[in-house]
Amino acid sequence: MSKAEIKLEGTVNIAKAEGLFHEMEALFRSGTAVSIHAAEVSKVDTSTLQLIVSFITSMQAGGFAVSWDGVSDELLSSAKLLGLDQALNL
Repeated sequence: MSKAEIKLEGTVNIAKAEGLFHEMEALFRSGTAVSIHAAEVSKVDTSTLQLIVSFITSMQAGGFAVSWDGVSDELLSSAKLLGLDQALNL
């Protein structure tokens, strides 16, 4: 089974959420495992983290794996601050 990738970098905020949503929706419909590359995220907002939680939850419910391939300190600390680190599987 192949694995698709989502690459997050720089400032990942609500301005990028719609595009990210559409990318995630297409990946969900493709029925393949996904790897999220987030080592180069310099800033992330709550809406984006909530979107990623929703994506991971939907993927898992559909039987598809989501893994992380690098997570920036900023993303990790924001997730912990919001109590989303477990929901994000970090």
